[in-house]
Amino acid sequence: VNVPPPPPHQGTFNHRLRNLGPLVAAFASALILTACDSPAGENPVTPTTPVTPTTPVNPTTFTVTGTITGSAPGETWSIDLPGATVSALTTPADPTNRPVSSRPDGSFTLQVKHAGSFRIKVEHPCSEPFTSAAVTASAQGSHDAGALQLTLKPEPTGTARYSITPRTAGGFKLTVNNCVREIGINEFNSSSTIIRAKATAEAVSRFSLLTEIDLPSTLRQIGRNSLSLHISISETLNIPRNVETIGNEAFNGNASSSPYTVAFETGSKLKSIGDGGFRLNKLKDFRLLENLETIALSAFYDAIFSFSTGFSPAGTLIIPAKVSKIGNQAFAQGSSGGIGITAVDIRSKELAKPDRAVAADFPLQRNLFQNVTGITEVKLPAEVYNSYIATERSAIFGSIPLNPVP
Repeated sequence: VNVPPPPPHQGTFNHRLRNLGPLVAAFASALILTACDSPAGENPVTPTTPVTPTTPVNPTTFTVTGTITGSAPGETWSIDLPGATVSALTTPADPTNRPVSSRPDGSFTLQVKHAGSFRIKVEHPCSEPFTSAAVTASAQGSHDAGALQLTLKPEPTGTARYSITPRTAGGFKLTVNNCVREIGINEFNSSSTIIRAKATAEAVSRFSLLTEIDLPSTLRQIGRNSLSLHISISETLNIPRNVETIGNEAFNGNASSSPYTVAFETGSKLKSIGDGGFRLNKLKDFRLLENLETIALSAFYDAIFSFSTGFSPAGTLIIPAKVSKIGNQAFAQGSSGGIGITAVDIRSKELAKPDRAVAADFPLQRNLFQNVTGITEVKLPAEVYNSYIATERSAIFGSIPLNPVP
């Protein structure tokens, strides 16, 4: 390739460009050879700007919280359902999304790895399965599903309701099976067919046959006389959180010579202890729970309390803030004796006497601590104290010193 000489006015720059002539010629020859090497009939490939590969969108980790409850068809009540299996239904299905179990209070936390909408599926052996409406991931990455209410199946019947098995230390254990919601009237007491038959078969006294009782998490009510006059519990009786009612004389007459502990599950819903519910029981570190509303007639008649060193304040019986009724002789003794309570702390203003109420309707009934010795003080809200006249307070508390507090 011949490069013509530069015009005189281009000066030094053109002189340098002239010196590059052989290099430019070589570059042009390379371009010609490349074009000639292209396959016949095809146009030379035009270079394009490189494309950066797109990174796939990762699924969002989404947190779902809620509570699993259950109710029977046509009923207004509901119970918390622990042990329910909660899972996410996604499309496509993702095996890395692990199901979880609901906690003792029915709550759950489910982690879902998914970029789109999905549904929540809940399964429990005592209910029909449940599938929620579609849930769509939010920018916050969380969703409160609230209370997911399942429809409970009918309760077990016959021998599917319970089992009675021997204990190595002696006596028998009664297990009330899961999905039972109410222990019926007289169902397991000393005169029931079940207990009489078992006692006869084992040649033991039906009046102290059961030394351990295991109640299910689904239980709501413990019926009248259902477990009375044949138990001999000396260790612990666990009351599940869903139990709202302990019926009249339900645990009347524990034959054990040593005190036992009644352990109410955290979050207990217990509202009522019926007439004589724990009559003739020896109770260790007994606490009345915050949701309790009614302590009925003779609920703890002839019961003996004992408190361990760790119980604080030692020997003090606390009446919680929601209690609105305490029946006649609720803590009385049949004869003068030591009940084990050294002080009473009444924290409920609901026990104030309404205006113009007659004695039968007083929230605090007569002879609450009749024949009890050893109680040095009853502390109560001033408005409760002032709502009763002196003679009424005497009928309720006898000669126990009263300490009204603001």
